[in-house]
Amino acid sequence: MNPEPTWQHQIHANGNRKTVVLSGEIDMQGAARLQNLLHAAVRAADVVQVDTAEVSFIDSSVISALVVARNTAARAGRRLAVVNPSPQVHRVLDVTGVLDSLTADSSRP
Repeated sequence: MNPEPTWQHQIHANGNRKTVVLSGEIDMQGAARLQNLLHAAVRAADVVQVDTAEVSFIDSSVISALVVARNTAARAGRRLAVVNPSPQVHRVLDVTGVLDSLTADSSRP
């Protein structure tokens, strides 16, 4: 039985840029779905921004999904970065040591 998702997303496209807007609580139950979503965005755009302003919780599986997607983008000559991290997301990314690498400027193609 699949529990109801605890998070939502929207995708906004603007030329070669996609913004994936996330909201809610994302944990290991949603990490695979998030990973697929991010990989699809990376395949479709040169620049992917992951807006987490409305995300209230992430765990290590989400951090892993973000890092893997960022690395996949880099190998393809593309960019992926977290933008507008909520205070909760900012703290978790900072404590785990990935804040700078995941929030690097994604405005350049």
